[in-house]
Formats: sequence, C-alpha cells, structure tokens
Amino acid sequence: VEVATEMCRLSREEEGCGGYRVYGDLEQPEHYVFVEEWADEDALQRHFAQAHTTRFLGALGGLLDGPADAVFHTTAASRRLVPGRGLVPVD
Repeated sequence: VEVATEMCRLSREEEGCGGYRVYGDLEQPEHYVFVEEWADEDALQRHFAQAHTTRFLGALGGLLDGPADAVFHTTAASRRLVPGRGLVPVD
C-alpha cells in the first residue's frame, strides 16, 4: 500500500493530472483499482515517462502473483447524479 500511496502523491503533482486515486476491492482484499484523470493523451504519455512511474511499475513485479491487469478507459463525458433532477453535466 505504501508504494501505491507514494505513486498517487507524486502523480497528482504532475502537470495535466486532474486526479489520481487508489481503491481497495471490498470483495477481493488483495486487489486494487487505480483511477487516474489526465487532461489529454500527451499528459498521460508524459506520466509514463516519469521516474516515479518507472519505479512503481518495477516495484509491482515483486508484489504481484502475476502481471498487472492494466486497462485504460477514455471518458467522453461526465455527469453528476442530482436527486430530483437526474444526471446533469459536470462543470
């Protein structure tokens, strides 16, 4: 957990990072989900080139039983659920 916390902290300091969090899976205690928000593809690619990202990915090898299941999603739009109004655009 310490290596993940450090990765989140350093990543949030990067230009173009709108958010970087890690969550534990309540049903699978040894599984974690990272939620990253990047301004654009260039910011994400710069993130992969950072020294702390390289260190983190290297550290994972000793912590996991197998390869990391890394899946990236691109979000077209975000909306917030407002009781009584339904889904509204996020400003």
